[in-house]
Amino acid sequence: MKRLILIVLSLAIVMVAFPPPKAKAIDPITMAILAPVAMKAAEAAKPYLIRAAVGTGEGLLKIGKDAFQILYLPLGLCEMTIGAPFKKFRKGMVHVVRGGVVAPTRLFLHILILPVYMVGARVNI
Repeated sequence: MKRLILIVLSLAIVMVAFPPPKAKAIDPITMAILAPVAMKAAEAAKPYLIRAAVGTGEGLLKIGKDAFQILYLPLGLCEMTIGAPFKKFRKGMVHVVRGGVVAPTRLFLHILILPVYMVGARVNI
């Protein structure tokens, strides 16, 4: 309890000593002058932003696919137990390995590589 009080007091002191910066508004005339410059910058950045958006979408689709492939694990366990008399044991083992080892590993790798996809680079894993 003492530790919690010390943490709260130290955070309060830091917040009082270093307040957040105040927002400063820009007058409308300055905004009107800078609008054409901002439009030119936006047009120059447009292809890069589109490529980054497409790469991010592809990366998120791969992550979603890997997340759904984890569901092979319970399917394989059911096939190994209930389907064993019907010669489904081998197929169940394949699904257990795919859903328990391969899919989580690929999911982890795709999550780690997501920033690379966001830049627009192509990575094939």
